[in-house]
Amino acid sequence: MLQQTMQTLTAGRIVLASGSPRRYEIIKKLGINVEVVASVYDENLDRCAYKNNGEYVQDLAKYKVQEVYDRLKGDPVPPSLIIGADTLVAMGDTIYGKPKNESQAFEMLSSLANKEHTVYTGVCLKTPKKEINFYESAKVKFGDISKEQIQMYIQSGEPMDKAGAYGVQGLGGCLVEKINGDFYCVMGMPLYATTKRLNELFSNNT
Repeated sequence: MLQQTMQTLTAGRIVLASGSPRRYEIIKKLGINVEVVASVYDENLDRCAYKNNGEYVQDLAKYKVQEVYDRLKGDPVPPSLIIGADTLVAMGDTIYGKPKNESQAFEMLSSLANKEHTVYTGVCLKTPKKEINFYESAKVKFGDISKEQIQMYIQSGEPMDKAGAYGVQGLGGCLVEKINGDFYCVMGMPLYATTKRLNELFSNNT
C-alpha cells in the first residue's frame, strides 16, 4: 500500500458495505479503521442477462455499495470511501449459493468433492468523486473427501452461511487440495487486486 493512499484512508470515514466477518478481517489487514454498514440491497439481478459470472457479481457489489452510499451521503460526516463485494461459487452451469439447510450443504459438498470449481468475487470501491468496479476469479480443487468427512464438517456449523457451503479460511480449508488464484478471492475479497485499485483510486487524492 502506498503511503499517500494510507494517509488518505486513515484520515477519512471508511465503510464496508458488507456484514461478512471474513471481508472485515481482510480489510483490517490493510491497517484501515473500517466501519461496517451492511447493505440491504435486494439481490434481484437476472444472472441470465450477463455474459459471465464475474460481471454479475461485479454488478451486485456495485449496487450494494450504491445502496449504502445513498443511505449515508446525508450524514454529518459522509463516507470518504465505501467498499463492497459479492462472491459466487460455480461449477459448470451450476451456481452454489448459501445452503438453506444441512441436507443442501451435504448435497453441495458431495458434488464438489474431487472436482474443480470457480470462485468469483466482484468488488466496488466508491468515493464521492470516483468509482472502480472489478472482479477476480480463482480455481479451487477439492480433494477426495468421504461422506463421513463432509458430515463432520457440516456438524461444525461452518458451512451454513457461506457460498458453496465451505469457508476456505476455516475448517473448510481441509477439503481443498489446491487453489489456482488469490486465496483471498476465495475468502471473499481479493487482497492484491483491491490494494492495487485503492492505490489507483487515491493516486490523485480523489
